[in-house]
Amino acid sequence: MIGQAWAAFPAGMCIATIVMVVGFGGGILWMPFLLIVLHLPTDTAIITSLLIQTAGTGSGSVAYTLQKKTDNRLALLMMSIAIPGVIVGAFFAHRVVPSNIEVIIGAISLATALLFASSNEKFSETGVERVELKRAAGHSWIAVVMAVASGMLTLNIAEWLIPVMRNKMGLRMSNAVATCIVLTCGECFLGVWTHYFMGAKPDWAVALWGIPGVIIGGQIGPRLAKGIDERLLKEIFIFMLTLIGVHLVYKYFPL
Repeated sequence: MIGQAWAAFPAGMCIATIVMVVGFGGGILWMPFLLIVLHLPTDTAIITSLLIQTAGTGSGSVAYTLQKKTDNRLALLMMSIAIPGVIVGAFFAHRVVPSNIEVIIGAISLATALLFASSNEKFSETGVERVELKRAAGHSWIAVVMAVASGMLTLNIAEWLIPVMRNKMGLRMSNAVATCIVLTCGECFLGVWTHYFMGAKPDWAVALWGIPGVIIGGQIGPRLAKGIDERLLKEIFIFMLTLIGVHLVYKYFPL
């Protein structure tokens, strides 16, 4: 795999840049890349994806923290609730048939593309910069769902949490994206160690190429978020997710 591992560098730059701008979990693009393009075994792809995402979202977390965009108290609350979910998700990942994981990722890719296509959420600056924890606690259940998906599929489903932060908690869009990046970083870090102690090993060649790419993308994204054409980015994202979803589902249910 060393001969193809270099492809993780440009992929990492592109994926991390998009992740930092839109705020969704990068696993929804990393897993298809590792499975379809690099043909990694499923257990190796999961821990490699989590490892690379930890570096990328860590880089983005630093950038957004320096911009004072993150609601760290909210991220800590969500993370404390998410810890059991990550462990449960990792447990199931080691007991599910690999082909079933692929078709689940495909179905989630299609569902996420539909969600983005139907969403009219804008990057407006209306709302608050910090949320009262009492207000956030009632909606914290979604962190458990995110955590299970992260531990099992490396899919952080932050795109499902951002609308909740915006519409239910009243958080500004830029602060919601930044806080989700911090939360994703924590979940991925925990997921790496959980899978490692369960016996999984990352593909270090891919990781060593991918990590510099996502670190660079993690710095580019927050800067582009200030002036990028959100509609064009969403259209590209929807198109990519649709292709990925159709491919993985078709692969599982060939006609």
